Amino acid sequence: MKNIRIALFGILILSSLMVLAQKSKESSKPFIAEITYKIDYVGNWDPAVLVQQPKELKVYVYGNKMKTVIDLSGMGYMTNIQNGDDTTSVALIDIPAYQLKKFIKTPKEKILEKLEEVSPKINYIDSTKEIAGYKAYKAEYIVKDEFGDPITTVVWYSPEINDGKINAAGDFSGLKGFPMEYVSTQEEGSIIFRVSEVNTSKVKIKETDFLIPTDFEELTEDEARELFGGEE
Repeated sequence: MKNIRIALFGILILSSLMVLAQKSKESSKPFIAEITYKIDYVGNWDPAVLVQQPKELKVYVYGNKMKTVIDLSGMGYMTNIQNGDDTTSVALIDIPAYQLKKFIKTPKEKILEKLEEVSPKINYIDSTKEIAGYKAYKAEYIVKDEFGDPITTVVWYSPEINDGKINAAGDFSGLKGFPMEYVSTQEEGSIIFRVSEVNTSKVKIKETDFLIPTDFEELTEDEARELFGGEE
């Protein structure tokens, strides 16, 4: 009888460990989603310029990795991949008319150097609202411009989508959640980015989607000057 009790006790422990292992496996699954930002333009924008500007932005999330795809007015695509795990970013330039498939990689050292220059400061404010079905929290993200003057961006973020590590190589490094709404100020006026949809069902996103495609080559400094302008 004693041996039976010991055997049953062992089975119970083993069962508990299996359940715990299953829960750990499930909790370790990365958050995967296709997120749509609606873009609104406020201010004195040239109608001819405004008509060519994007009205929405697609962002693909896989754990702490984020990929943003921008349509270059039908000419091609600019894709930005941010990796919060190793604090690196990659820009992919794909312009078929020029047979251009290039990438620009920004290493961790460069990103940390830039962060040191802008010296981000974050004020967390006791205010919440719902955005695209998620509870969003308010914060002020303050950086220094080239003259050392402060630039303040009000941003609403969700820790439910990501705890903030995804921002390590992006515009809101240190923010404790995924940016759900923020305003970019330009000379012509403001650009408001607001998440309108978070799609998590049947989304076909793989971790390999965040790698540099094998048919892309690194953009040289000379090619960058020719493409984007700039002095020798």
